[in-house]
Amino acid sequence: MDVTNEVHSNDVLRELNGLRERAELTDVVLEVDGRSFPCHRAVLASCSPYFRGMFTSGYAEAKQERISIQDVSEVAMATILDYAYTGCLQTEPDQVQAVMSAARLLQVDFVGRKAAEYMKDHLDVFNCADVLMYADMLGDCGLVEASERYIASRLNQVVLQPSFLQLSLPLLQSLLNRDDLMTKSEDDVVQAALRWIDSDQEERSQHLPALCKSLRLSLISSKKHVTIKSKCLSVDSNLVYSDSTTQRLGQVRTEMQIFLQADYVDNDSQPCYDPSTGELYAINMPGNLDSFSVTVTPEDELYLAGGVLATARHIVIRRDTDPGMMADIVQKKFYQYNHLFNTWEPRCEMTSPRVRCGLVYLKGYIYAIGGDKDETAERYDPSRDQWTSIPPLPHPMPSDFCAVTLDDSIYVIRKEGCYRFSSTESTWNKMADMLKPPLSPQAVTHQGCIYCIDCDKEWRDSSRTCVEMYNPADGVWKQTGNGKSFIFNNATLMKHKGTLYLFTVHTFGDHGRQNLWEPSKQSSVSVHRYQPETDSWMSLEDKGRLVPPLKWLGSENRTDCLMSRMIPTFLGDWSADEDLPVVEMSADEEEESDNTFSDSSGSGTTDDSEDDLSDQDTSDEDNSDEDSQSGSDDGEI
Repeated sequence: MDVTNEVHSNDVLRELNGLRERAELTDVVLEVDGRSFPCHRAVLASCSPYFRGMFTSGYAEAKQERISIQDVSEVAMATILDYAYTGCLQTEPDQVQAVMSAARLLQVDFVGRKAAEYMKDHLDVFNCADVLMYADMLGDCGLVEASERYIASRLNQVVLQPSFLQLSLPLLQSLLNRDDLMTKSEDDVVQAALRWIDSDQEERSQHLPALCKSLRLSLISSKKHVTIKSKCLSVDSNLVYSDSTTQRLGQVRTEMQIFLQADYVDNDSQPCYDPSTGELYAINMPGNLDSFSVTVTPEDELYLAGGVLATARHIVIRRDTDPGMMADIVQKKFYQYNHLFNTWEPRCEMTSPRVRCGLVYLKGYIYAIGGDKDETAERYDPSRDQWTSIPPLPHPMPSDFCAVTLDDSIYVIRKEGCYRFSSTESTWNKMADMLKPPLSPQAVTHQGCIYCIDCDKEWRDSSRTCVEMYNPADGVWKQTGNGKSFIFNNATLMKHKGTLYLFTVHTFGDHGRQNLWEPSKQSSVSVHRYQPETDSWMSLEDKGRLVPPLKWLGSENRTDCLMSRMIPTFLGDWSADEDLPVVEMSADEEEESDNTFSDSSGSGTTDDSEDDLSDQDTSDEDNSDEDSQSGSDDGEI
């Protein structure tokens, strides 16, 4: 007979653990921090070479009934003994380092390995420098590299943490030598080095020459170079810099379009498009979420808030329902994107669950507005990872709305009316309403003004729509393009290299019905470029690579376009099977399709001049950062 009892090993462990808890048949007591742990020598020796050597050697401990264990905390020993007797490893996050140290001392490899993996998976801005110093002390090369790489991905935030100032000179040098630092300029690297020195000038000023060897002279601004010289102990010092001319990873990012579609079915990733090369990439998204909100900062940091659990997609979310669909469905989750890892890292949750809230960046803070039952608002401080409440919206917002920032204010636009929040005064004020109340507004800021369009249409809606502009200087809305209007199924405003564009989409199926999956469906994407000097919209016959080859770009669902400087190398591949090129219509076909709609509002002026992207002068690129410097954010969704 050859039979195996599959549960025998578990039964034996369970019985041994019971004996330990009752202190039956135990033959040794471990004394740790004043606490006694009755144990069985055979169990300890079976999972720990440290104890096996102790109990089988000629040392005195081999025969002692009570053994004192040094350099191990009571909690860590309890955790390791629980693992030895059950095979399960459980510990609180703040005890992981202590458990890992104990596991290394006692040579319990599985526990040490899993503790290191946990620390790698839970690195954040606030603990990464501490973990780096700890890993360096233990000589754990894998954890050292993981910690350094994480710090590289968030250098500008990590340098503000007190633990960064505790790094040793060799660790700091190793960091500053990395090519994958996510910084906008070499000046940020210089600032990190100087902050470390300034924290203890008397002791650390002598290390400036050593740190300069990690700084890339050709990439440092003249102003920062003067600052470095001023920190020298001797005016005659001849500082030697790195001769590397390689830009850090954060300095070679590419401006891309991130397309986010409302209620997109597969939200594990979203398309990210590089107009300069025509390449499509995939930006990973948090799983199981729909109807979330995203914003981008002038530093190209991406934040994502709220949303609805994908498992509850079949449930209709309404803002006027009992808040008792919502506690289980709408999320308080809040994430920050890591460009180096193409992942979203959890941050402090919002105080209220929100769906499609107005998420904007303004002068160092992230604001989440509305999207909950009570139309509350709150502000996030990235330096503290903390949310605080701000005054709620003056009136409920049952319809779709959008929020943008300009100067020191947040502007909320909706069908029921528009409001402005002053961040300096922390008050809401009524502002002028749009000329035509929008059902689904989408807006961007450009050259000190707000541009807004009612971007989504019912499939039988044949009305023409204008892009409206709001100038805070005179406090009124006006139609742009001398009243030029557009017919479309959906539209998207987008900025690229300092220029404002409008995408308009026509979708046609049999008998004029829209159906995304009909074989006979055709989608026509038109691109219009705004020329502020003449207040006109130029229709581009040569769209260049501005239009991505996305099949669902022509669907009836609203699409928003967020602009951010990304790193193509670390993005995923957008599968060719997921999307096909949009079927473009000829000029004759497009003109014919326009005639299938009635013009109930009267046509505006048109501009059919031929144009292509090659005549866009370099002044657009020179002004690309103009809005971000004034505190505005064109990436709000």
